[in-house]
Amino acid sequence: MDALGNEQAEKYLVFEVDGHIFSVVFSNVLQIVAASTPERIPDFPDYVTGTVMFRERYIPVIDLRRRFGYPSKEASDRDCFIVTEQGDKQAALLVDIIYGFEEKTPEQIQPAVELNEDASARFLVGEFTDAQGRECRVIDPELVVKLGDERIFETNN
Repeated sequence: MDALGNEQAEKYLVFEVDGHIFSVVFSNVLQIVAASTPERIPDFPDYVTGTVMFRERYIPVIDLRRRFGYPSKEASDRDCFIVTEQGDKQAALLVDIIYGFEEKTPEQIQPAVELNEDASARFLVGEFTDAQGRECRVIDPELVVKLGDERIFETNN
């Protein structure tokens, strides 16, 4: 809150995956880098395409197209990794296009749509309308990992 008691705006990094607009809270973003080919690792979930070196540490690459059930596509020069961190967990999220930042106050963020316990997108934490009038879903990078797959985030030194 500011000195007048107003809620402070928070920055969100806005990106696209298969024509759908998503965002992450900027405080979870360590770096944005051009996508590279990850080193494949056996027995990882299909949405984890391998690992890449980031700051002298291997981190998992999560292909958000696969994770969200969208069709695969050929790699392009616009593909990026959003390197995220929550606690001691880091991951590189593979996205199609980065659009930039949006500042939103808590009042501008709507709750994520949830039909019922069985049909909820548990990795969504909210939604807002971006500056271009598009629906933008806010994801929590830590929740993108399925229960039971959390071992891929264990610290690798």
